[in-house]
Amino acid sequence: MTELTDLLLTFFLWSNGVKQMAKKKTRAKKIVAEKPSGYIFGRPTKYKPEYRNLEPYLKHCTAKDALPSKVGYAVFLGVAEDTVSNWGKANPDFLGSLRILLTIEKQTLMNKGLKGEYNSTIAKLILSANHGLREGTDITTGGEKIQRDPLTLEQMKERIAAAEAVGLTGLDHRSISGGGQSENGR
Repeated sequence: MTELTDLLLTFFLWSNGVKQMAKKKTRAKKIVAEKPSGYIFGRPTKYKPEYRNLEPYLKHCTAKDALPSKVGYAVFLGVAEDTVSNWGKANPDFLGSLRILLTIEKQTLMNKGLKGEYNSTIAKLILSANHGLREGTDITTGGEKIQRDPLTLEQMKERIAAAEAVGLTGLDHRSISGGGQSENGR
C-alpha cells in the first residue's frame, strides 16, 4: 500500500509541477506579446544614435595602444561584428561612422607599418584583406589574365630558327613563346 501511495504522491507532484510550468509559459507569452510601437519582428535593436560618435572608442584605442577597427568597435560596444554591420545597413549615419572608422584603420596600418611600429607582414595582410590593397597590381589589364592567341606550328618554327641564328641553344617553352630565357641563361 505504501508503494502505491508513494507512486500516487509522485505522480501528483509531477503533474502539479507541469501545471505550474504551463502557467509560467502562458505568463511569459503575454509579456512577449506586448511589443513597442514600430516593432516589426525579432528582438528590439540595441542600437543607439550615440554609437555614431567614435570619439570614446578612439580614445580607448589610444589609451590601450590598439588598432581601431570595426571588430574592435563591436567588442567595445559588447555586440557581434555582424550586428555592427547590420546597424550600418539600417542606419545611414552609422554607416558613415563605420566608413570613417575603416579609413582610420587603413591610415593607422599604413603609417605604423611604414614606421615599423606594426609588423609589416601583418599590416600588409590586414590591408589586403580589409581594404582591397594588394601587391603588384597590373595596371595594363586591370588584374585580368592576358589572353594570347596560341602560336601556329609555322610561327614556332620561325622563332626557333631566329633563336638558333643568334646562337641560342637549350631552348625551353618560355623562350619559344618569347616570355623567358633559355636554360643556359642566354
